[in-house]
Amino acid sequence: MKKIAIFINELGMGGIEKSAVNMLNKIDTNKYKVDLYIFGENNFYDLPQNTNIIKIKKSLSILRFIPFKIALTLYNPKLPETKYDLSIDFDSYQFYTSASAIKINASNRAIWIHNDIPVKLSEEPKYRILHFFFKRKYDYFDTYCAVSEGALNSFKELNYNKNKKYMVIPNYINTDEVKEKMKEQCNIKTDKTKLNIVTLGRLCHQKGIDIMLKEIKELTNFRKDIHLYIIGSGEEEQNLKNLTENLELEEYVTFTGSTKNPFTYLREMDLFYLTSRYEGQGMVLLEAMSVGLDVLIPPHLEKYCPLIKSEKNTLEYLKNYKKHPINKFNPLTEYNDEITKNLEKLFENNN
Repeated sequence: MKKIAIFINELGMGGIEKSAVNMLNKIDTNKYKVDLYIFGENNFYDLPQNTNIIKIKKSLSILRFIPFKIALTLYNPKLPETKYDLSIDFDSYQFYTSASAIKINASNRAIWIHNDIPVKLSEEPKYRILHFFFKRKYDYFDTYCAVSEGALNSFKELNYNKNKKYMVIPNYINTDEVKEKMKEQCNIKTDKTKLNIVTLGRLCHQKGIDIMLKEIKELTNFRKDIHLYIIGSGEEEQNLKNLTENLELEEYVTFTGSTKNPFTYLREMDLFYLTSRYEGQGMVLLEAMSVGLDVLIPPHLEKYCPLIKSEKNTLEYLKNYKKHPINKFNPLTEYNDEITKNLEKLFENNN
C-alpha cells in the first residue's frame, strides 16, 4: 500500500481547504494510506472519518522573511520517522507546509499550484515580498500540479525548473454532497419575481466583489428587478458593505455571511456570477453548475475553467437575462473521473 503525506495549513473556510477535503473523500483508502498534516486549529470542514490527522506546531513567522534555502536549514519540525512514497504540499502558500513536505522522508514530492501566480504577484504587494523569499522552494519538488491549464501555463512563465514534471489536476467537485445539501431548508426567502444573482467565496481583493457591486449599480439604471446575494466572509467584508452603502445598493444586495451549506442558497437563485480578478480554477463555478445554475464569467476567467463559456459584455448579458426554471442537476461524472485517473498517475509516479 502506497503511503502519502499531505500538508495543509488548516481547514478554515476557503477553496484550498474545500478542495483538500473533497480529494480526501475520493482517495481509495484500500490502495493508499494517507496522513494529513495540519498546522492550524481552524476546522470549518468535516473530514472523512478514517482520516489520520497529525498536528504540527507552526514555525516562527520570521522564517518567511529569510531566503528559503537558509530558512529550510533552520527549520526542524517534529516529524515522524515514517517513510512515504509521496509527500504533497497541498497548501503551497505557507513556509512550513512546503518545508515540512521537503523535510519529511519521502521518495517523491509534489506541490499544488492553486492560483495564477504571475497575476497574483502583480496584484498583491504582500505576496510579492513573500514570493521573493520563498520562490526557491519549487526547486525541491519533483512534480508541479496545477488546478487548471491556465494556472499551469502562467506558472511556466516563471521558468521554474522546466526539467521537472507538470500535471493539471483540477479540484474534485463533491456532487453527492451538493445534491444532499440542496435538500436542506434554506433560511433566506428570495423574491421569485426578481432576477436573483449569487456569488460565493472569500471576501478579499482577488474575488473582485467591488467590481461586481459597481456593475450592479450600473445595471439598476436598466432594470430594478434584481437582487444580489453575497455568500462568504473575509478581510474586505466591511469595505464591501461600505461600498454598498456608498453606491446606495442596500435594497439590491444581501450579505449572508459564511455558511457550511451554500448549496441550499444556490438552489433558490437564478444565476451565479464571478468577477474575480484572477483564479486558479474557480471551483465555485463548477459547484454552481452542478446545482443547475446558469454561470456568468468575464472572458479573462475562461482559461481557468474552460467548461464555462464566458461573456464579452457581462452588463449586456445581465440586462437581457430572462428568468427560467433551474437546470437539471449535473453530477459532473466525466470531470471527476478524469481527476481520479490523473491523481492515481501522480500517486503511482506514472505522470
